Amino acid sequence: MSKAMSSLKKPGDVALYCTIRRALRKAPDFVGGYACVVLLNVPSGQFAEDYDTPAASLMMRLSADRDDMTYAMIAAGDKPKGIIKRFETDHSNKRRVLILKEQGADFPFQVSLSIDVEVDLPPISVADFRIACRIAYQIDATAAEAEAAMKYPLDHVWAALRRGHPIKGALARLAKSSDHGGGRSKSKGELPLLKDMFGYGPAKAWGLELAQDLIDWSQAKVDWTEVDTGIVLSGPPGVGKTQFAAALARQCNVPIIATSLGQWQANGHLGDLLKAMRGDFSRAKETTPCILFVDELDSFGDRNSFSRDNKDYSTQVVNAFLEHLDGLDGREGVIIIGATNDVGRIDPAILRPGRLDRHVAIPLPSSTDRIAILQQKLGQKFPRKYHPQLMTATRGFSGADLTKVSRDAKRIARRARRDVNINDVIKVLPEVVPITDKHRRSLAIHEAGHTMALTVLKHGRFHGAMIVDSTRNDGQTVLGGGAYYELPNVAYRTAQTYRDQIAVLLAGIAAEEVFLGAISDGAGAGEQSDLAQATRIATLLQTYMGLGNRLRHSLAKKDEDLEQLRQIDGTVTAWVDDVLNAEFTRAKQLVRDNRDLVERIADALEATGSVTAEQLAEMVSNPNIRKTIDSAA
Repeated sequence: MSKAMSSLKKPGDVALYCTIRRALRKAPDFVGGYACVVLLNVPSGQFAEDYDTPAASLMMRLSADRDDMTYAMIAAGDKPKGIIKRFETDHSNKRRVLILKEQGADFPFQVSLSIDVEVDLPPISVADFRIACRIAYQIDATAAEAEAAMKYPLDHVWAALRRGHPIKGALARLAKSSDHGGGRSKSKGELPLLKDMFGYGPAKAWGLELAQDLIDWSQAKVDWTEVDTGIVLSGPPGVGKTQFAAALARQCNVPIIATSLGQWQANGHLGDLLKAMRGDFSRAKETTPCILFVDELDSFGDRNSFSRDNKDYSTQVVNAFLEHLDGLDGREGVIIIGATNDVGRIDPAILRPGRLDRHVAIPLPSSTDRIAILQQKLGQKFPRKYHPQLMTATRGFSGADLTKVSRDAKRIARRARRDVNINDVIKVLPEVVPITDKHRRSLAIHEAGHTMALTVLKHGRFHGAMIVDSTRNDGQTVLGGGAYYELPNVAYRTAQTYRDQIAVLLAGIAAEEVFLGAISDGAGAGEQSDLAQATRIATLLQTYMGLGNRLRHSLAKKDEDLEQLRQIDGTVTAWVDDVLNAEFTRAKQLVRDNRDLVERIADALEATGSVTAEQLAEMVSNPNIRKTIDSAA
């Protein structure tokens, strides 16, 4: 037995290791140590991630110089730009590269040019199964026993096996489970079910409800018309929309068909595209119940904004998609999930009732979710004393970012030929540096300015303010703090309401200028920065809402359209500048008039890092401060 194979602890890993070794017989240069890039196509029903441990063990066997070679896993949900970047940064300096590509993955043409040998990975054979049982669990299985076991889902078989016990016991348990319906699982690999995943917020709750609805539908307890059969998932790149769909399919125990407009377009001209679209919808109807996942839904575009050059072509594509969504012969048993980074770019007709009429946003994972995701991917719990550092270092990370962290940490551990540990994780994360002295005071002053302004102007319900104790040392602009408040969804609003909101947004830098004599750079960096939000609101007042100095409505609502308006219409720019300057002047006066309140809030933030609504109420109850606020009102 090779040392590499002896390092594999699970029978599933041993079996997949055998399939890789068998496939590489067609790549003798790679095995022989010559420069070579090999693409292994993962068979249907397996995930690229399933081959992580087997591929790592193979690296140990084939190369004493582990810097000489590497491997990469390409999942169906990986974006081409991310794949290209990964190869440019992590793999360009390696002589031998093994690529494991999942079925349905969008493989970039630039990377495909580097491939020397392409091989389809074979499925697990009877011989592979017997070797896996022997190596991992010291079980001697006959060919007949192996064939009998392999009639069940393999993840069920691996779970049923007991180290050192005859396989007959596992076969008996599998047969009993099958009698109760447990053998019909279509779960792929060993990836978690949706119920065991983290960071999906309300989308997870919807998915679990859907799983129960499908059970009730299959038992004729509810009609298909009562099942929520269409949804759009939105969120920034990397939050795991594709992974959500796959986990949902496992949770519901149904197959998934993953596609996109880009995949349909790859088939050729318009006729080929429409044929491919029709084929996927037909395949979904033939395999009900199932999930049809359509990625990058915004790529269809909005028929109201098509340019004249491609309007006919694009309109036919959207119309065909709508026809399939409606389903002239019904689409009972088919759940359609669309995914997008920008729901505002989707044709409104796609989102109408009866089609994809439910929208759920998947947020970036919270601090506790980020810890849970890392622990799940690495298969271990981290001591609580490391949690604050991990939360800070991963602030703003998506699920894809955390996957890369776990992959990099595993790589360090493999090179050291040991299990991964918390130090490996910390090593691949950005350095965390404390925020102290003048920097900490400036953050406290800034958030105190916001808090004071929304209190004095009675602008919304205050929930709390905070500043961070440390931040990442990676050159990126990260959140230093925040003042959190809630505005009513239904209210009487005038131009003054929105100007008060601008004043609150600018009160942070106003406090910095009054107290510190200068404004820092954080308030104007990024699409959601204070200055960006204030500029957006001022522009909308003048254009979309018609609450400026002229009665004219504009359709523009998106940032890029508003920016274009400001660039081509000097009167809009001048009015926005006037509003921003006037509200900044007013915010500074509010700071001067309520200096004592700002200082008290800032002192509390600097000392403890947070101010609650109750603490603020106690500060405001001070007679001197109350008198100042009342006079300002």
